[in-house]
Amino acid sequence: MRTFLTACLIGCASLLPLSLSGCNSSKPEAGKTEKGHDHDHDHDHDHDHAAHGPHDGHILELGNEEYHAEWTHDDDSGKVTIYILDSKIKDEVPIAAEQLTIQTKVGETEKSFTLEAVNAADGKASQFEVTDKTLLTILTSIGEGTTATLEVPIDGKTYTQKFEHDDHDHHHH
Repeated sequence: MRTFLTACLIGCASLLPLSLSGCNSSKPEAGKTEKGHDHDHDHDHDHDHAAHGPHDGHILELGNEEYHAEWTHDDDSGKVTIYILDSKIKDEVPIAAEQLTIQTKVGETEKSFTLEAVNAADGKASQFEVTDKTLLTILTSIGEGTTATLEVPIDGKTYTQKFEHDDHDHHHH
């Protein structure tokens, strides 16, 4: 099925400049698999990683689809917000953490940023924030020589996930 779908996508993409009539707009983008992924793994889930989260933010997978992190930003203030979401990218999941960490590397320079829990109740929060224009600049500049990794402690386990270039490309919403 995947080989057939890939062949169809390649054929459709090559015909796109000639005619849009042969493409079904519900098909995934070229280079994506059936479920909208651009990475290889086989499991079923009912969400599309290219989609935005409930706060219209960028999605990061935590673990093996156990949780997701959605990140939003305010260009003017430099505020970066991370929301912890369930496996279906629908509901917020409060976790017993006072803060999250984003480890960055720009060239040879490494820096750690701490996002503090917002509106914690009973020692748990699903929203974490920091206002730091340097961090925002790094996150929106991910690419060659610039990396960032989110660290999220949940139930005694630390989930780590790299920010990817496509995760932050806010000019193509």
